[in-house]
Amino acid sequence: MKRKGMLLVLPVPFLVKENRLFFDTQACNGLERWADNFESVIVAAPTIPEALAAQEKTMTWRDTATLEKPERFKLVPLPWAYKISDFIYCYSRVRAQLAELIENSEYLQFAINGLMGDWAVIAALEARKQGRQYAIHTDWVTHDVVLKSARGASLKKRIKATVEAPLIEMYHERIIENCTLGLWHGQDCYSAYSPFCKNSYLVHDIHLKPGDGIGEKELNKKVLRTKIEPTLRICYAGRIEPMKAPLDWVKAIGQARDNGANIHATWIGDGRLMDEMKALIEKLDLNSCIEVTGWEKNRDKLLQRIKESHMMLFTHVTKESPRCLIEALVCGTPIVGYQNSYADELIGDFGGGKFVAMGNWQKLGDLLVTLSKERQQLSNLIREAGENGKRFNDQAVFHERSNLIKKHLGVSTLPEMLTPQRQQSLV
Repeated sequence: MKRKGMLLVLPVPFLVKENRLFFDTQACNGLERWADNFESVIVAAPTIPEALAAQEKTMTWRDTATLEKPERFKLVPLPWAYKISDFIYCYSRVRAQLAELIENSEYLQFAINGLMGDWAVIAALEARKQGRQYAIHTDWVTHDVVLKSARGASLKKRIKATVEAPLIEMYHERIIENCTLGLWHGQDCYSAYSPFCKNSYLVHDIHLKPGDGIGEKELNKKVLRTKIEPTLRICYAGRIEPMKAPLDWVKAIGQARDNGANIHATWIGDGRLMDEMKALIEKLDLNSCIEVTGWEKNRDKLLQRIKESHMMLFTHVTKESPRCLIEALVCGTPIVGYQNSYADELIGDFGGGKFVAMGNWQKLGDLLVTLSKERQQLSNLIREAGENGKRFNDQAVFHERSNLIKKHLGVSTLPEMLTPQRQQSLV
């Protein structure tokens, strides 16, 4: 039997509702771009319980029946098994299911994400058993995210994270050591995982279309307006979660306000620290200059809000690679925040950002004051961001990754020796 197409095993969940199968809107775009480059795509992912999906306010769901040319796709819902008892109960059945999918697919790509319930790592183990080559993709350093996200949580959650993090680290290293191709989204992931992989590439993940970015005429107007507008407009788009340090974000703005900066800041998103964030805004008397809007499902409105902002202020404290920073550059909006390898790499050759040491919200506040006063410097950053962002769009990044997969996974069984040099890609 001839193998065909690509198998993707993902952590992004399916949702079954009223006998219809839904998937995250941006993930659907990703599937369509993969299918532009492969004759068919099989997608296996866990199925989130409907009650949990109702609590998830930062995802927008799309009916998979609306996928472009749906005949190109085979969608395989897997169990939601993040409890050890659920995982053990369905392990054998799911592994057998994955074994058949692997046997029938020409190319294999697995997006690892955790420990229990992560079917991508089980697929990797099965692929190795069958002597098949596979690619691993991830956009965060999971053990680092698990540890740092537990800070400030209950004692039980901190103990759980302390136990799980080293297990995840060892587990993922084993999976990566046995893969043929590593696609690491962002410099932090590349630095953490490339030493364990024979063929490692730094890639970027973006779902914006070539026409979604800021145009040259619009960018020129933004640069001119920035020099004369009295109010510094700041935005952030993402979850209000510990890994984003939203309280540091609020305190940095408070520091800038107290030192004379005229600011209007908007956080577009939702999350478990929403109430705590609003309480701090109230405490620091920042209601007149900080707006928390909740999640914006309309993509065009979100992009317009980012384009209208003078900067995207971020306070990320874990090794992750948030797409919002790339989206900001595409919108001609500089990225300003806590220094990390991911952000450093994004602006390294092209500019469009300014950073301070992670955790130093006081210095970040001082930087906001500087940029508020020195509008020529801010205008230069906007110009750099707009030029930098031109290289990012979904067609380009998915086409490049598809070519890497075809190049490195073109042989169906593992060769005896693989010794090519590790390489790095800018998109």
